[in-house]
Amino acid sequence: MPTLDVTLILAAAGCWAVAGLLPLAGPRADRGGTFLGVLGSLLGAGAALHALLAPTAPGLSFTFWGAPARIEVDALSAAFLLPLHLVAGLAILYGREYWPLSAPKGSGRSVRVFFASQVAAMTVLFVVRQGLLFLVAWEAMAVSAFFLIQTEHERPEVRRAGWIYLAATHAGTLALTAMVILLAHRTGSLLWNPVTGTGSPLDAWILLLAMVGFGFKMGLFPLHFWLPSAHASSPSHASALLSAVMLKAGVYGLLRVSGLLPTIPRGFGGGLLALGAITAVWGVGNALAQRDYKRLLAYSSVENLGIIAMGIGLGWTGRAIHNPWLVALGFGAALFHVWNHSVFKTLLFFGAGSILHATGTRDMEALGGLGRRMPRTLLLLAPAILAVAALPPFNAFLSEWILYRGLFASLDQGYPWSGGLALVALALTGGLAVVAFARFFGTVFLGNPRTDAAVHAHDPSPTMRTPMAVLAGLCLALGLASPLLLPLLGRAAGGAGLTEPGLLGRGLGHDLRLLTALEALLLTLAALALAWLRRQPAAAERPPTWDCGYAAPTARMQYTGSSFADPWAALLPGRSVRMHRLKGLFPKPHALHIEVQDAVGEGLVVPWFVRMAARAQRLRRLQPGYLSVYVLYVLIALLAAFLWPLLRARLLG
Repeated sequence: MPTLDVTLILAAAGCWAVAGLLPLAGPRADRGGTFLGVLGSLLGAGAALHALLAPTAPGLSFTFWGAPARIEVDALSAAFLLPLHLVAGLAILYGREYWPLSAPKGSGRSVRVFFASQVAAMTVLFVVRQGLLFLVAWEAMAVSAFFLIQTEHERPEVRRAGWIYLAATHAGTLALTAMVILLAHRTGSLLWNPVTGTGSPLDAWILLLAMVGFGFKMGLFPLHFWLPSAHASSPSHASALLSAVMLKAGVYGLLRVSGLLPTIPRGFGGGLLALGAITAVWGVGNALAQRDYKRLLAYSSVENLGIIAMGIGLGWTGRAIHNPWLVALGFGAALFHVWNHSVFKTLLFFGAGSILHATGTRDMEALGGLGRRMPRTLLLLAPAILAVAALPPFNAFLSEWILYRGLFASLDQGYPWSGGLALVALALTGGLAVVAFARFFGTVFLGNPRTDAAVHAHDPSPTMRTPMAVLAGLCLALGLASPLLLPLLGRAAGGAGLTEPGLLGRGLGHDLRLLTALEALLLTLAALALAWLRRQPAAAERPPTWDCGYAAPTARMQYTGSSFADPWAALLPGRSVRMHRLKGLFPKPHALHIEVQDAVGEGLVVPWFVRMAARAQRLRRLQPGYLSVYVLYVLIALLAAFLWPLLRARLLG
């Protein structure tokens, strides 16, 4: 008989599967679909919380396609189920107004169907313990995401983003298929049971294939090229699900598969640590140069997945050298940042959706002055902007602080080069993230409107603001409640290979309590200062902005986001500047155009695929369209199949 947690998880997946089908029946059934989706998320989140607190992991064994299979809800699964159902439940409420059922060309129905199917697939993905069933759930998740990305498929850039994503995700699936085969050979079964005994040469190949397959999904450098366009092209609440949860499926896979192995071969931890450092710096550097604020958020996800990869690499390093403290710090930081990123990145994409809903543009340079026109959106979005920049007292500051502790501890453990590289990269990433989101905040919310789209902007309705308010509160609550989360993080890290789950709480509890007390004091002082400022008498007349000597400055004279970021963005490869030189005493008007392309995606990968596709077109000559030619192909194939055994026996004796 299935236990309570397993029953709740299966019920949650079933609720989401039905929730995607109900809107097909019409607008009245759409409310029922929303209700079932929220109910499924409540059931899934409740099961995840119970599993995080329970001493044992419940499971259910059954047969799948003639092979033994198992569903199990342990603490590691719960650590990913919790953000999945938090984000999904809030996103389905947000999407009712942001992307209504009456959206043109039937896209409202398709978004609901594939959004729900993706949540159901990921719910199953996080609890299965069998290789074949894992691949089926993985493929269902990947295909659902493809159709979400292709929502506005009438636009050529959206179709291109969808097909690039599909090619990338299936390349990763090929690597995962090979990994599942090797893992089955290693364990003797498709069931994912921990391997006992000593290490094997197969372990290195399993981990290498896992890094490639799951690295595609995580967006690790240089496998990230699909991510910015895909996340920018999909509806904003779907982008939140893709960025905040689907990318974490790769994190879950790395932790789950590596936790099955008895040891981690030396070098893999340092290699993943260095790869995560490069990914983080590359992601935040490209985020800094974007004009499209949804692409900025997508590159920010690349950055944060790089930070999570650094935590996993640190944990692998600890397992390789049998140092439980490094394992606890690395996996604890990675899992805590998974939670934190899921919360603040969902809020950022919801805020981006509110801005897009009000203005109709994703170009930051066309906005400005939204702070006065969308004050509630600004207030709700501010915690996420501070959190993504890792500023206290918000949540991401503490997960990165734990990672700093681990990296400093690793310098004395025989891996100084990777730990030192990661420390420099983490510090550089934090500084550039502050610059990137200061640019976003200043360009979008401050100053004066640059176009009519910004002039007529307005706050969204409570239907969209309420999920944002919940996430804004969590950005602060996760930071202040971090000492209470350490035991839960330790239990979740036990599924990834941490042998002493209580070590994280014992080692960091005192320090985190002190940090959170200082943060609470800082927050109290800020609230008192704000109350004091509000009591001051308002000025009779607001003074004008300094006009640099001009009598009547216009909105075009403001600093742009591009000028703000240019000193850093100029260092990126793939940046091109087109500007005509001014000539004569009375030069004609000219324009400056700066374009930044991803040097890996648009510069290397996509052109290579274009050349390969052009060469593959030559094979079309084999398809002339005549039935007699195809019959000839069949006869040749049958003749070859008949002659090959005879020739092999004669040639090989």
